[in-house]
Amino acid sequence: MAEIVGPPTAPTAGDASPATTRPPRFPGFNGLRALAAVLVIGVHTSFDSGVTTRQHWGIYTSRLEIGVSVFFLISGFLLYRPFVAAHLLGVDRPRTGAFWLRRLLRIIPAYWVALFLITTVFKLAPIGPNGWQAYATHYLFLQIYFPSQRIFGITQAWSLCVEMTFYLFIPLYAMAIGWRRKKRSAQGRLVAELVGLVIMCVVSFAWRYYFITHVTGTYSFSSGALTWLPSYMDVFAFGMFLAVTSAWTHQHDAEPRWLKARAMPWISWLLALVCFYAVSHLGISILPLYASTLRDIVRQELYALFALFVLIPAVFGPQDQSLVRKLLRWWPVASLGAVSYGVYLWHQSVIAQLTKSFTLHLFDIPFWPFFLAVVAISTAIASLSYFTIERPALKLKNTLTWFRGRTNAVVNEVADPNDPSA
Repeated sequence: MAEIVGPPTAPTAGDASPATTRPPRFPGFNGLRALAAVLVIGVHTSFDSGVTTRQHWGIYTSRLEIGVSVFFLISGFLLYRPFVAAHLLGVDRPRTGAFWLRRLLRIIPAYWVALFLITTVFKLAPIGPNGWQAYATHYLFLQIYFPSQRIFGITQAWSLCVEMTFYLFIPLYAMAIGWRRKKRSAQGRLVAELVGLVIMCVVSFAWRYYFITHVTGTYSFSSGALTWLPSYMDVFAFGMFLAVTSAWTHQHDAEPRWLKARAMPWISWLLALVCFYAVSHLGISILPLYASTLRDIVRQELYALFALFVLIPAVFGPQDQSLVRKLLRWWPVASLGAVSYGVYLWHQSVIAQLTKSFTLHLFDIPFWPFFLAVVAISTAIASLSYFTIERPALKLKNTLTWFRGRTNAVVNEVADPNDPSA
């Protein structure tokens, strides 16, 4: 839930007065997380069961990794929106220390517990070579920077490493883009935001082009660099673009009528399916690990567009209308989304344990029972993690008085307290 905290800072001359209404809520985002988590489970179970490699529709199941891009866009939107809302109003941005603390409390406790249990207690996955250095690497989200550690620990946590660097990046980017904000007009601040996003996309494209054309192997330095933040800046930028347009249209009460149309959610999701169909037919390898080619630049842009079109109905338009939005808000879907972080952390270990316990033959497993079992067990473990680790950890911020100090911004937009991104 968003809220207004503290007295408003006077707007610059010529600007519209800051909106006095509460910033909009985005109740569909837990449903989006649930969708992303199910897609990620789908890509892993379909490969391990043999569906991806044995069935002609494996070109589609192999691309269910697209769920990671949905997670990235969600982060880009929800986490950047408070900063851009403050910037467009020409006021001080949210406090950097408070932002970083909240992200650390949200990510680290559940990850550390899961990593310890998975690698040390239950030994469902090895921690990696080199002793204490391996432990330090994985516990500090550094495994993507060391080729010898990439396939150890919680392997899917590579995306958390990217997210952690994005968390460090956001306040610094907001500081740079908001430089001299009080001397710019409202339109000038909007232009600065849009130019910044274009630069992010250009940097990302150039980074990927360079390392793809200089790749020397699946586990080489160059392939590893393709999993670092610069390689995914364009994906996050798509989510940040939604944040910019959402904040601007809300502050100026200028949301286009077509975004409010009843058919818009269906059209948006249909366009997402078109992107998914297109990326599935690019001719990219169906294997989880492969040497990237220039086609992967197109793949990533289609992934980002898919996620963009999936998110649009949850950002714009009346959130109590349309079956699409009602599906995202439906309590079973929203509840799965609330615990999706734990689902993401644990599902690979659940897959490994099920395969071991029932002596399942890799690449020859009935898909639907396998998939549903992984979803159910992962959700149960994730729910335990959420209520015993994640929520109590987030409450720790309230014990730190400096965290609750004035945010220095007229708008302190945060996600709903029941939203895992908060």
